Amino acid sequence: MSVLGLFKRKDKEDVNKFPSVHVTLDELRCAVLQFEREMGNGINRTVLMKEDNSLDLPRIARYLGGVSDQKFYLSRETFEIFAEEDKSIPYHLDRVQLAVDDYMNETGKLPIVEDSVYFEVDSRMLYQQHYLHELPEFKLYMTDQEMMVTHRQPVALPDVKAQEDRSYVLL
Repeated sequence: MSVLGLFKRKDKEDVNKFPSVHVTLDELRCAVLQFEREMGNGINRTVLMKEDNSLDLPRIARYLGGVSDQKFYLSRETFEIFAEEDKSIPYHLDRVQLAVDDYMNETGKLPIVEDSVYFEVDSRMLYQQHYLHELPEFKLYMTDQEMMVTHRQPVALPDVKAQEDRSYVLL
């Protein structure tokens, strides 16, 4: 038996020691943060990703108090974690983020819908110009933090909302 075989068997035995648990998304996020803190510099949550973008939950069982009976998914580009019912979100976030980065590198411009108060990503234009191979199922937006893509609609600034309404009431 090889030394590597000893380690593999030990890992499987350790996982079997943990009970099956049901965790919330917030509990999982906290466990992943603990994992990252203990791993040190240069190691982030993407090491927990499987090929299908799901998280390898047995690797963080000690932080959760057991092995989760659910599946969670991770965006490789934004590091956001999603429950199984939202697994299409990280898929699209990753593809659109890469397309936005490529578009910006080639043109020097942000691919934003014209006159968008919320900095909505112009996914249709990215698709038409072959930066994307498929359109996302939902709108995506640019954040002001490192030009990252998000599925959450940003809050518009109050003065911007006031400028949108140009109606007058005649008495």
